[in-house]
Amino acid sequence: MTDNLRRLVDAGLSVWRDDPAAVAADPPAGTGLVLGADAVRAALADPAATEGDDGDDAVRRITTAVARRAADALLPAYHAAGGRDGLVSVEVDPRLADDVDGAVAEARRVVDLADRPNVVVRVFAAEAARELLAGGIGVEVALVSAPELMRAALDTVREGLDAAEGFPPALVSVPVADVDTEVDRRLWAIGTDDSARLRGTAALATARMTYAAYENALRAPAWGRLTASGAPKPRLVWTATQVRDPYYLETRYVDELVVSGAATVLSPATWRAVVEYGEPRGDTVHGTYEEARQALDRLTDIGVDLPDVHRVIRARSVARSVAGWQRVRDAVAATRRQPVG
Repeated sequence: MTDNLRRLVDAGLSVWRDDPAAVAADPPAGTGLVLGADAVRAALADPAATEGDDGDDAVRRITTAVARRAADALLPAYHAAGGRDGLVSVEVDPRLADDVDGAVAEARRVVDLADRPNVVVRVFAAEAARELLAGGIGVEVALVSAPELMRAALDTVREGLDAAEGFPPALVSVPVADVDTEVDRRLWAIGTDDSARLRGTAALATARMTYAAYENALRAPAWGRLTASGAPKPRLVWTATQVRDPYYLETRYVDELVVSGAATVLSPATWRAVVEYGEPRGDTVHGTYEEARQALDRLTDIGVDLPDVHRVIRARSVARSVAGWQRVRDAVAATRRQPVG
């Protein structure tokens, strides 16, 4: 492990990846995996992987095969961390993002096929997470991009854990770069010197206030009763940590969001940047809440509709995921030389 990665880990931040090959290395380059469509497409190099199934079944089978291999590689980390690290989060078919019953049914199929204790499912609807957790299935609630969304997600997670037999792992993931991408676009449209000065302030401020909401929600008596019975607290996971604006330092969404107990998901490019010239310096979240609140107030005052920003982020993220999975289905169909149904 390099010095920069060691500093992150020493500060209590777990380093996860979005690349199955990284966690399957010896030793694994990361202690968790969020598995999306792009990683699954790499498994299509083997034509035999798509034989004998319809398109959706083939995609499901390929996805769970990739998840199983990663889960096996991460099993030592899973046991060493008592189930908080070493997890593989598998995205449920994003076409079911707003279909709670469909998402729950598909998640159960994925978990049954994966058949590993450290595989959880990534869902977009908190209501689906409630039902899955109550049934003993570990869940990542995705796209929790704002403080109010965090409070609602944690209420739903708590309800699911309250009804569960045992304590399946629960994750809440916070996309970071998406916020700057959308807010900066709106600031450019406003077109003033004041709006230009606010570019690049939204993502870190929002992430930090979302962490504050997470921290405060878990102090509630209802969570205290649940954790006293043995339930672990849900884990916050930073996602979308690769910068999209070339003027921003490549490691800013990692170095500036270091906090003990969280995990950060790194793409190959961000991993390399952190290793080569990251500047981790301990906790960079606590002690920033007032500054973050003021930054969000300035954005609101200049005319940025933050609730609408988060609605747009969700819609675009789901659409991006749907497009990614459709590319996988198209690749399956091309391999099988038949059209996608």
